Amino acid sequence: MDLAQARQLGLIGTLHAIIVEPWARIDVAAKGPRVGRLSAREAAFVTVVTVALMLTVLRFVVMDRGIQAGFASMVCEGVGLFSARAKLVLYDHHRLLVNCSWVVGCVACYLVVPAVVVRVIFGMTLGDFYLTPRNYLRHLPVYGLLFLPVGILIIFFAGSPDFAAQYPFYKDQRAWTDLLVWEAFYGVQFFALEFFFRGFLLRGLAAELGSMAVLVMVIPYCMIHFGKPLPECLGSIIAGLVLGVLAMDTKSIWGGVTIHVAVAWGMDFAALGQKGILERL
Repeated sequence: MDLAQARQLGLIGTLHAIIVEPWARIDVAAKGPRVGRLSAREAAFVTVVTVALMLTVLRFVVMDRGIQAGFASMVCEGVGLFSARAKLVLYDHHRLLVNCSWVVGCVACYLVVPAVVVRVIFGMTLGDFYLTPRNYLRHLPVYGLLFLPVGILIIFFAGSPDFAAQYPFYKDQRAWTDLLVWEAFYGVQFFALEFFFRGFLLRGLAAELGSMAVLVMVIPYCMIHFGKPLPECLGSIIAGLVLGVLAMDTKSIWGGVTIHVAVAWGMDFAALGQKGILERL
């Protein structure tokens, strides 16, 4: 759907066209006897086990602040073998490295391990798991339309205590340089997350479950938002459904990557602006 079509249909018609109608198309296109080398049921089993294991590693290893700090220190010491000056600079930005180590762990669990499973076990390409930017520009206005109400909500909740306590995710901004470095890493994390939930999980279950794979995906996706503000957690259910349907219908995660990164950056910069931090950088 392009921008002209979206304008012609209006908001309700557009939402119906991009959310309701694709369900039937997904079932026709997704269900099948095999996923690469595996049967549909074998693929679903491998996918669920991989997802469960990776979420467990994320919870008990990647999210552990002690492990994050240890990894950051290891990076500093490793660089120090080649440059004492660089080591001092990195230790001066140790908090940033701790946050970036979280991103490295997320990328390993959300992207690297699933990618190995796709290539080695399924015998398929990452493009088969919705990593191809198929018709990205043509669908971009639709994702822009979906972002509009979310952007309004970000502005509305930016001043709430829960929002201020949670965001920005990186809270040790000293200058624009380290802030932009962090936001770049933050964006990469959401790319990996989109591949995990809207690529690997959906494609791995699609042959066995069809469009019902979206409903299965929404459960763990909502659960990784536990601990965040209630509106964000509830919103993740809607976002998971919408982005899941669109990913399966377009066979691409890139629209979801765009809107997810835009929302994440929007929340961070809204919080930074509300606290007056941007003016001090």
